[in-house]
Amino acid sequence: MLSTTHFEDLSNELLLDIFDHLDGYHMLEAFSNLNNRFQYLINSSYFLLKLNISFMSQTNFNKRSINIIRPYINRIISLQLSKPFFIKNFFTSFPIDTSFNRLESLVLNDFNVNDELSILISLRQLPRLFSLKIYFHDCNKLYIIFQSICRLPVLKYAKLLRSNRYGTYSFPPATSDDQRSMTLEYLVLDGSDTLATIYSILSYTPQLRHLSVEHIWGYNNIPIEQFIFPCNLTSISIRYWLSSFNDFASFIAIVGFKLELLRISIFDQTVVLDAYQWQQLILHHMPRLHTFLLYYHGALIKDINGNKHCRTLLDQFSSRFWIERRWFFAHRHCNCISHNRPPNLALYSTQIRWLNFCETGDFLNNTLCSYQDPIFNLSVGPRMPIHNRKVVANFPFKFPRVTELELTGNDRININSFIDNLSHIIILTNITYLNISFNNQWLNCFIKLLNHMPNVQKLVLNVQSSSEMEISSDQQTNTVDLVCNNNVRNVKIIGQLPLVTVQLINKLFPQMECLWISNTKTVLISFLRILLSNRIHNSHLSSFIAISGDDIIIEPLKTMIDNEKLLDNYNIEHRNCELCLWW
Repeated sequence: MLSTTHFEDLSNELLLDIFDHLDGYHMLEAFSNLNNRFQYLINSSYFLLKLNISFMSQTNFNKRSINIIRPYINRIISLQLSKPFFIKNFFTSFPIDTSFNRLESLVLNDFNVNDELSILISLRQLPRLFSLKIYFHDCNKLYIIFQSICRLPVLKYAKLLRSNRYGTYSFPPATSDDQRSMTLEYLVLDGSDTLATIYSILSYTPQLRHLSVEHIWGYNNIPIEQFIFPCNLTSISIRYWLSSFNDFASFIAIVGFKLELLRISIFDQTVVLDAYQWQQLILHHMPRLHTFLLYYHGALIKDINGNKHCRTLLDQFSSRFWIERRWFFAHRHCNCISHNRPPNLALYSTQIRWLNFCETGDFLNNTLCSYQDPIFNLSVGPRMPIHNRKVVANFPFKFPRVTELELTGNDRININSFIDNLSHIIILTNITYLNISFNNQWLNCFIKLLNHMPNVQKLVLNVQSSSEMEISSDQQTNTVDLVCNNNVRNVKIIGQLPLVTVQLINKLFPQMECLWISNTKTVLISFLRILLSNRIHNSHLSSFIAISGDDIIIEPLKTMIDNEKLLDNYNIEHRNCELCLWW
């Protein structure tokens, strides 16, 4: 006789472990007052909350503030917030104080540094904040943010992500111990920084063990002898090194003695790939290194006679030194997107699994070299770009870890063949981010493609300038009849979307919560009127963001919304050249 186990039969310890993997909102709404046992667990001191408030409507926020956040504020150990106006509203309702005495992890997505710097300062009151992640726009504020987080008393992990990654700004080094963090061990910088800035940052973190940087470029001569650098760095990851090998050697000579893991990608045609140079650098300045992951992408190397240097180069990286450490390398040739530039060489560690993107048959060129390596890094990702939507049939390789897909260009294709070919190289249900060139003539094909990617959460539509023609009445009718089976929550539209297509947005994305648009200065009121008047298919949409250079448009928008009774309760404001509407 088969026995069955019910959810209620699980032990209290196992139930608490399950609760720990659920979003706090959903868990409390499902189990509060369900029965005495679950209520006892919720009221126990072992029950802790993890809240991911990516976004929600004003009505839901007010309801959950009363029923969940305020009663359980001292149980929150993890908190994730998104959107500047929502972050501001949250901390206005729940200012940082000793009520958050259990908070260990905080994530601020799309953080407005100029207006909410006081929030960072208030974080010093948190006795258990070990992890902090901030995504912000203003790159010039990096120094102010970093100075603030170095004053957090117990912080061990910090991740700073910037949208405007390039720029030159002042970052003075630390000159006294009260400026330095004595607790920070993990630092991730997702942006573009000069080597001088990296040196200054390291002067604030003497206890740092793990460093990850997106871009490092340039070099300014600075008196680094006066700096105090971390002496316990065991891991360094650099996704794009854009300076010279000599600069890198100088950098490693300072911080590399205890290094155990090094990941580095080099995208610089001036860097000489010399296996002996790398060998000497490792022997003299990285004696403890046991994991070495190198990716080089640059000019096709030739010898003095004009012959391709691939086989000789691979032989240099196959000496006893490399074999004993089990560090193996392969190569491939890639065509440049710009056809008037020569093909490139990619030399890479066969164990590498962290590339930002991978190439399909569009870019691989196997005719340039008589020696062909197998393609080892088939699980690289997460992002794959495909130009002109070309995917060859029976492509021999698969990329199972791709979760972000970019489809550029406007070539006409057979959508059924394209989806079939694409599904043979990537797992369509794994795609959570889609960036796609879009025009109205391709609308039906786009819907069919999106229906095969039910887990896309964020969608970017790059509207082609040549596609501003309206949809025909027949095409619009056919589109309305199509079933839109997608879970898209965030939609970003770049370019001018025809108003007739705006009428379909809520129908196309029934789960959409936030819409961001650009290039709508002349049609913003019409766009918003159509959007808000056609929400019958979408009850989830609760925020709208548009690029707007000034706040003059706010009053006309308010007048339109109020006179036409499009929204009952809403906030509208202008921030950082963006108009933000939340209801």
